[in-house]
Amino acid sequence: MVSSTSRSGLTLHTSNRLERLADQLSKLIADPLRSPLLPEIIVVQSNGMRRWLEQQIADRHGICSNVQFPFPQKFFHDLLQSAFPQSEATNLFDQEVMTWRIMKDLPRLVTHPEFAAVANYLRGERTELRAYELARRIAHVFDQYVVFRPKMILDWDTGEGKDWQPMLWRELQRAAPSRHQAALGSQLIDALKRNRAPVPERVSIFGVSTLPPFYISLIGEISARCPVHLFVMEPTPLWWGDIRSKREKARAKQPELFGFDEEEAGDNELLGANGKVGRDFLNFIAELTPVAEHEDFISPAKTESGAVPVLLEIQSDIFELKSGPAKVKRSVAPSDRSLQIHSCHSIVRELEVLHDHLLDLFQEDSALKPKDIIVMMPDVSIYAPFIDAVFAVPENPKQKIPYSTADREARAGSGVIDTFFRILEILLGRFTASEVFAILEAPAVQRCFGIAPAEIETIRRWVDECAIRWGIDAQHRRRLGLPAFAENSWRHGLDRMLLGSALPPKNRQLFKEILPFDEIEGSNTELLGNFLEFVERLFSRANEFSKPRPLSDWQRDLRETLDAFFAADEAAQRELNRLRAAIAALGEIGAAAQNECAVPLDVVVAQLEYSLEESSSGAGFLSGNLTFCALKPMRSVPFKVVCLLGLNDTAFPRHDRAPGFDLLAQYPKRGDRNIRDGDRALFLEALLSAREVFYLSYIGQSLRDNQPLPPSVLASELLDYIAENFDVAIDQFVIKHPLQAFSPRNFQNNGRLFSYSADNRAAGIVSEKDRREPPPFFDQPLSEPDEKWCEVEIVRLVEFFSHPAKFFVRHRLEIELPRDREEADDREPFALDSLDRYGIEQQLLDDALNGVVPESALASVRASGVLPPGGTGDVIFDELCTNVTTFA
Repeated sequence: MVSSTSRSGLTLHTSNRLERLADQLSKLIADPLRSPLLPEIIVVQSNGMRRWLEQQIADRHGICSNVQFPFPQKFFHDLLQSAFPQSEATNLFDQEVMTWRIMKDLPRLVTHPEFAAVANYLRGERTELRAYELARRIAHVFDQYVVFRPKMILDWDTGEGKDWQPMLWRELQRAAPSRHQAALGSQLIDALKRNRAPVPERVSIFGVSTLPPFYISLIGEISARCPVHLFVMEPTPLWWGDIRSKREKARAKQPELFGFDEEEAGDNELLGANGKVGRDFLNFIAELTPVAEHEDFISPAKTESGAVPVLLEIQSDIFELKSGPAKVKRSVAPSDRSLQIHSCHSIVRELEVLHDHLLDLFQEDSALKPKDIIVMMPDVSIYAPFIDAVFAVPENPKQKIPYSTADREARAGSGVIDTFFRILEILLGRFTASEVFAILEAPAVQRCFGIAPAEIETIRRWVDECAIRWGIDAQHRRRLGLPAFAENSWRHGLDRMLLGSALPPKNRQLFKEILPFDEIEGSNTELLGNFLEFVERLFSRANEFSKPRPLSDWQRDLRETLDAFFAADEAAQRELNRLRAAIAALGEIGAAAQNECAVPLDVVVAQLEYSLEESSSGAGFLSGNLTFCALKPMRSVPFKVVCLLGLNDTAFPRHDRAPGFDLLAQYPKRGDRNIRDGDRALFLEALLSAREVFYLSYIGQSLRDNQPLPPSVLASELLDYIAENFDVAIDQFVIKHPLQAFSPRNFQNNGRLFSYSADNRAAGIVSEKDRREPPPFFDQPLSEPDEKWCEVEIVRLVEFFSHPAKFFVRHRLEIELPRDREEADDREPFALDSLDRYGIEQQLLDDALNGVVPESALASVRASGVLPPGGTGDVIFDELCTNVTTFA
């Protein structure tokens, strides 16, 4: 930090090409700072922009080192900390810390009549979790108030406002008066004017598409003390701060208010409909007074020689602010594929069509690389499994396109993180067999307990044959408010396994009401021990974690749990480190919030999930491969091919779901954040960032009845613009794909529908042929069966009538087909299985023939776990005894 500089002032750099702004930035930082130890500060709005800039700087200078890329909020927070180092209490107003401070104060404040609505919400089950979620929403809106309504916050500080929100805010700021960002920002402005606040030697703000007015005013004050370079991407060199969409004009009657009609140049429909965020930012910037301005614009149409593709024509229309329907519509060459819109039946078909079109682009342009392509969608978590299904294992290995997926949810993108949360969730639940196996199937857990992947099926068979379904034991079921019976519980089944491994084989005698399970012997005893160690660690934590405790104690216990269940290899170590960082943050948040209240496990799980999502680093973005990612602000860095999937009606642009108490949503102002306007800005950025191909896809046909489905309003507006300005039929412009990838329509060489799949082509050829009856399975009689078929056991007879075809193939033809793994049954028996019924009747009959009363076997049969619990099992057993007695 320096106290003064002779090169102070704001320099505004504008261009419609981000690459040109990167050129100007590279020239700027080529002039080094006075100290080689001082970092270059470049403020960006996303990790994607940071990665792109790092690559651009490295390309131009050979290296990108000692450069910091803070987000705007982090930059201004650090600036305030530097100006007021004594204000350590400012972290009390961090959103995470505020959440826990609010959660601590709410129980005391809800007794006031002003908090009646809050108190009413907190009534009901799981009060602690409801309080945490509410506190989190309140902390979020307070964080927004500080940035977007600083004057309102300062007024609240002085006692204005009698509703519950001003009262709660005053309670929060009582611990650190005037130490929140709104108050410190006002103090910083005064200190800057008096030359009493340190500032960086140089600040660059690159590619930021919007900033709160509060931050923009701070930029103006900082620029009076040090050089500030603002790099802004503008779609046009002309002034467009007055452009409005048709809807805004109709609402505000703009022609009368502003004195120009809708035909006046400067009202480009696409820019007016999607540029509200950029327009507001432009007007805020216009209020600053730069000492220098550097414009570096280039018309998109001038980058092409010969016929201009329709994509560049649209970009040029925006560049030149062309508006209104064209008097002479422009033609579109049949071979022009710069703008593509595809209508499909499902997500899978969207990705299959995309894969084929990308292969076609690679074939046409040998210079095109996977890193030149970005595929964005509203929700990556929905598309991620289908992306892997289509792109991970292509039909032809030569057609494999290297790709990476960014922005996946922490649990969806990490097996270790997902397994850790499964462990925490099972501790609060029923401990079903399927839940336990879902944890045990994680490779890191198997390594920790010395269990090989091939041994899982052996354990699964033991659990099934011991009739383990759910619940640790009878006491655990009682704590869940359910009947306290021991059968079909883990403890009941594990006791059977342990007793069976200790006693001689074929011992069917009860020992302290435990029926031995005699299938475990030899080397399997070690496997049983490893499995028991695994489940016992789960059981012990189920009892311990049922008690609420402070965050600091949860931090210690969760860290121990992580070490107790995971032995990660090098590939999973990064995921474990993310978990450890999130767990460590629990204690830090609790200490900062001075919240020592005991909270239950479900609240801690929610906090961990939020922390992990916030700590996402954007891994996978710009990794040198084809990038799949979410539609996020300033993700639209330049790419040769930009693809947008999932542009379905109501899916994009997304809708705001602000809480009812959010004052920003109730009383909006210019510059406020709005998800719908932000998504429109993202679409405009994507359109302008595509250099060669802009590819749109949506689900436009119903899977059920093939009825047309509308696309996103953004795609519809783009189609309307094309219809008004280009001589092309919209029905021909939108490519409607068939339901099936093997449809013969995909292989008719019509230029619109095509596929690179040889298997689908073969299937399509077969589907066009005449249908014929399949030949008989046998063309001659089978040989006579062996002598063993002359005697039929009742078990085989039951198996035959249960599934005749399976029995015939397996036993008569001796063909053993691979079996699909059966999922563990999570419910106790409510009826007796036919094979179990036969087995019990056979045992009772043998006992009766030996002079043993059938009723005496009830304890043994119930201990096997096959009888339904309670009175239902008794009735069924009495029925079996009656049948056996009659037969005997």
